[in-house]
Amino acid sequence: MGSMLLIHGLTGCHAAPYMIRLAKCFLDQGYRTYRMDMRGFGQARNWSSNLAHAGRSDDVIAALSAIHDQNPGQPISATGISLGAAQLLRGIARIDAGLDPQPTWRNSLRGIAAISPPIDLVRCSENMQRRTRKLYNRYFIRNLISRLPPGVIERPDFQQINAGPRCRTLWELDDQFTAPLSGFENAKQYYEQSSARTVIHHLQTPTLILAAADDPIVPIDCFEQIQSALSESTTLLTPSSGGHVGFVGPGRRCWIDDVVSAWFSAHAKQSPRIV
Repeated sequence: MGSMLLIHGLTGCHAAPYMIRLAKCFLDQGYRTYRMDMRGFGQARNWSSNLAHAGRSDDVIAALSAIHDQNPGQPISATGISLGAAQLLRGIARIDAGLDPQPTWRNSLRGIAAISPPIDLVRCSENMQRRTRKLYNRYFIRNLISRLPPGVIERPDFQQINAGPRCRTLWELDDQFTAPLSGFENAKQYYEQSSARTVIHHLQTPTLILAAADDPIVPIDCFEQIQSALSESTTLLTPSSGGHVGFVGPGRRCWIDDVVSAWFSAHAKQSPRIV
């Protein structure tokens, strides 16, 4: 079956319940499974001097390269959740578009799956500024600020920025912290340059995207706007319910596991593509 890389979402880590659940699911199918921690999260927290954000596709590509180096010539697949899904989509789409160098493992890549990916950061940020999303903003901001890596806190530019006003929305957090600490002029530039939406139509790699119509964080119109531009290699599923990374069915079972594993099982029967 080869190797499977799992990438978590914002404020998550390798130990998030969905990461453990998916890892077991793929292990049971025979995959060699890897769970990646983004910069500043999980085991990566004490090693990070920079923040994780949607544009860190190079981190995902580096993880895939490391897996390939450990298992040369073996098939590789990847599944991203929320922010991790956005990084994954953006990174592979940029490679397929010829915007980034072709990695040595490209022909070994069987497919990728993206669960609840925030592909349009501007639209998602606008949605999060609604009054009804106040609790979500409070949750993410509190968790992100409280878990900042020591390497970021010690940066002089962070200490200067941290003296500013308290952030009330994710847009304010990205404008005040994420953008300047990551080399962007402001939140708008960060969103425009880091959104997977701008490159997703270049995907030639077999891709599964799952997004619920009732997702409170990623508006479904993000996908409705790009659906007609997607290539034949991309399968977009938009069930009426599922929330953000929830997809809970009868008996509290997360049916998303079955959908993703079934999709990969179908593609595992195919030979790696030759480009």
